[in-house]
Amino acid sequence: MKKSVNIAIGVIVVAGVLVTAGAWYTGKRLEGALGDAIQQGNQQLQAAFVGHEGKASVELLSLDRHFFTSTAHYKLNVQDPKFNDGKPVELLFVDNIEHGPLPWSRVKSLQLVPVMAASNMQIEKNAFSEKWFAMTNGQPPLTGHFSMGYDRAALGRVDLLPFEFNDQTGAFKFSGFTLNASGSGDGQKLEANGVLGSVDVTATSEEGPVHLTLKDFTFNTGGTKGQSGFYLGHTDAKIASAEFQAAGQPAVQLKDFVNTSLLQEVEGNLNAQVTYDIGNVSFDGNNIGAMQMLWKFGNFDIASTQALMKLYQEKVQPQAQAAAAVGETYTPHLSPADQALVQAEVSKLLAAKPHIELEKLSLKTASGESQFNLSMDLGNPSALDQPGAELLKQLLTQLNAKLVLSKPMIKDLAALRAKSAGLTDPAAIAQQADAAAESVGGMAVMLQLGKVEGDNIVSSLQYANDVVNFNGVKMSAQQFAAAMMGKFVMFNGGQ
Repeated sequence: MKKSVNIAIGVIVVAGVLVTAGAWYTGKRLEGALGDAIQQGNQQLQAAFVGHEGKASVELLSLDRHFFTSTAHYKLNVQDPKFNDGKPVELLFVDNIEHGPLPWSRVKSLQLVPVMAASNMQIEKNAFSEKWFAMTNGQPPLTGHFSMGYDRAALGRVDLLPFEFNDQTGAFKFSGFTLNASGSGDGQKLEANGVLGSVDVTATSEEGPVHLTLKDFTFNTGGTKGQSGFYLGHTDAKIASAEFQAAGQPAVQLKDFVNTSLLQEVEGNLNAQVTYDIGNVSFDGNNIGAMQMLWKFGNFDIASTQALMKLYQEKVQPQAQAAAAVGETYTPHLSPADQALVQAEVSKLLAAKPHIELEKLSLKTASGESQFNLSMDLGNPSALDQPGAELLKQLLTQLNAKLVLSKPMIKDLAALRAKSAGLTDPAAIAQQADAAAESVGGMAVMLQLGKVEGDNIVSSLQYANDVVNFNGVKMSAQQFAAAMMGKFVMFNGGQ
């Protein structure tokens, strides 16, 4: 028995020595780890602000290091001409750091995996944030809890408390937000998910109030940085309902909105897929139907995509923003060197034969569903300054498109429009709906833009090697363009 007690005491003593030594070691390493983390964070902030007039950075003001704990103070500097009247914003944070390998806050929650440190961060009150504190009854409105492993991998959570305010500009009500995130020490892997209950915004304008509500927003994203420098993986976002009402206008409501995206690298090229789903769209309280859009992109050369994105962010985007700020129409202005760079990178991009596909664009009402799809393959022309017909032949190697308009869907939309116009007689509404569907079908046939097949109006187009097949009729691309112009003139003349 005495031997067992001695062994137990020995284990406790050894554990205590190891924890104490680990805490001392952590304290020695902490400052370097924080410096590396801040440097990496500032690099990401700098990249996020490329092409924008604003900038942001994080600064470590002080680090008071003790044996088992340390206290750090940070400052977040943000400057944006469109925010806070262009005045710089400073936010202060205090971080109570528990040294590893077994921080007490983690032990209490039975998280027994050794870590370098456990961070308990919160925003501090200053001239800018004091109004925010007032809206949360003096509680820190922004807090965070993180852990950093000895491999610099991080795991944590950020919480924003609920708050609301009302003033002469409008009203804002926010239910709070929680963000969970993790990342590898080298920044190669990132995972994040967030939950927001609701946002309710009312803004005043000369025409009247503008109202926006958002309920049950969630997102989940994760990826591994590839050779391209892009994070490869998935992103999912969901909104249970969203409603927007402009001043004096009927409300538009979306329900069950889902956005998913996937980015991959395949044989040195980027492939992507983006999907948008809306369970129901309603206008002025009347249900319209469900919508879906699915895009696919393939064979985008990594290096040229990076170069063109960088040029857009650094040269084009700032010009567009400056023009929008003064209400002017934007016209790109690039130096001869930048123009030459664009041409060279576009040629590299096209040499990979990019594929662009709108796999599905649909609207489904109570009675029918209409769909449109489009796919195209691009090639690399021998020169960009050659005649239009030859350039198109080399640039667009293949195109396929098909439109299917459902006559029952057209009737549903026409009936909704009649009701919105004040028509209440069911027979008159049905008559207008039938007339609208027949009119669209008749116009498509008359202008040879489509064919009526049962309850659908169908139009198809295929293009390859300067030959267009439009609804079964073959012609050259030039003949097709002339025919479409003639139909456009005819249609406008009829109007």
